[in-house]
Formats: sequence, C-alpha cells, structure tokens
Amino acid sequence: MPKSIRLHSTSPVSQSDYVIQERARVSSREKAEGERAQKRLEMDARINVNASKWRYIRPGE
Repeated sequence: MPKSIRLHSTSPVSQSDYVIQERARVSSREKAEGERAQKRLEMDARINVNASKWRYIRPGE
C-alpha cells in the first residue's frame, strides 16, 4: 500500500514573518553594499597616481 504524502502548508503568519525577514535582509545587504561603494570611492580618491612607488627606478641611478 503506497504511503500518502502529506503537505504541510505554512501558516500565513509565518509566511508574512518570512517576507518581513527577507525584506530586512535585502535592505541590510543593500545598505552594506552602498557603504562599501562609498568607502571604495573615498579610498580611490586618496590614491596618488603620480606617487613614486609607481615609478620603477633602477637601483644605483
């Protein structure tokens, strides 16, 4: 005799909780990405492309 498979549906309350949690995760992820992008812009602004460390000077010159 085949076993019947029971599907348990989640209650609407837990589904809405899941949606709220997922929106919070997405929001915090977007906020963190924005902060990282801002930090990259600030760090890139500090780079001096004419700095001596980028020049290759032979020793003894």
